[in-house]
Amino acid sequence: MKLNHFLLVFVIIVISTVVILDIKTDNLKAAIKDKKQIDQNLDNAIDDGISSFVRVEDDSRMIVDKGSAVNSFFISLASSFGVLSDQQAKEKLNLYVPVVCVTVEDGYYIFYSDTYTGTDGKTYATKRWSEKFPYYYEDEEFIYGFTLGNQVTLYDKNCLLDPSGNQKIFIMDYHDLQNNEEYAAFRASRPNNMILSDAKYSEIKNGTLVGLIQDSMGYYTSRHNRIAAQFGITYDFALPAIDRSVWESYLSRHSMFVVFQAYPYHDGSGETYSRIATAGAKVSKVDAFYLEQKGWYLIYHRSTCLELQGDGILFLDEPFFTVKSCAKTGAYACPKCNAQGAFAPDYMPIVE
Repeated sequence: MKLNHFLLVFVIIVISTVVILDIKTDNLKAAIKDKKQIDQNLDNAIDDGISSFVRVEDDSRMIVDKGSAVNSFFISLASSFGVLSDQQAKEKLNLYVPVVCVTVEDGYYIFYSDTYTGTDGKTYATKRWSEKFPYYYEDEEFIYGFTLGNQVTLYDKNCLLDPSGNQKIFIMDYHDLQNNEEYAAFRASRPNNMILSDAKYSEIKNGTLVGLIQDSMGYYTSRHNRIAAQFGITYDFALPAIDRSVWESYLSRHSMFVVFQAYPYHDGSGETYSRIATAGAKVSKVDAFYLEQKGWYLIYHRSTCLELQGDGILFLDEPFFTVKSCAKTGAYACPKCNAQGAFAPDYMPIVE
């Protein structure tokens, strides 16, 4: 073979390699662009969902509405992907969401995929709510019913808190066992009980909540494989890995966790998207207000106000969640905690 033939073969090989690399680079750029867009779509949807999860009424009642949350999520998701008016495409998109989990004060719910047979004999996909799963833990002494806050329900297995045995179930702030005189005998007899240590209690409680939620989400995500396969999605659905620290950052408030998997990138590579999206409700203790009696009038403080930590007399133990609800009681705003509203005048009423 002549030299020019070798050169021609070499040029052909180089050009082919460059073309292949260009195609792969273009596919990678397309995949990255796809991922960013899907991330944004999913983030927008879960933000819309969580904004509908918890709301505060004018009378300060806090309403937790899991149905409204998932409806808002799926409507926003379909809108972001441009299939809101295409029922068939919307149903296909929903199959890429095997599990939604919402946490409430004393437990959590799983919104999962299921099937049913229609009157025409065909199989259809649907979504259902699980029962509420409680946050529970058991040791040799108690069965603990945890909450997102400090309240705990205890089933006293060995009559440690009431030796008479008349009371077996106790609902309290867990600090009561650490401080109240009536439980001094319990503290003396069970000094190593985990509830007597804030650090140990928090570690076990958080580990319990994360473990229970992960197990339930993992079960229903895996269960989704059989359902998705009936509708042409061949993918091994499994709960994506997420650090415990991420889980724990949502364990003090009502939250939503969404698994989105198997959605194909448009680069032709056959690769698919997989992620857990998370969001926490916006209403929190920081948004709470408390009323204090100040002479002839009431003022309201944010829950974080230092003035609230003094010797003032609370008008009510229950919090208010909006300035409007505080104002309806006739209360003035605290001038030191940047509470919004009218401030009390600098005069005392004339008593005749």
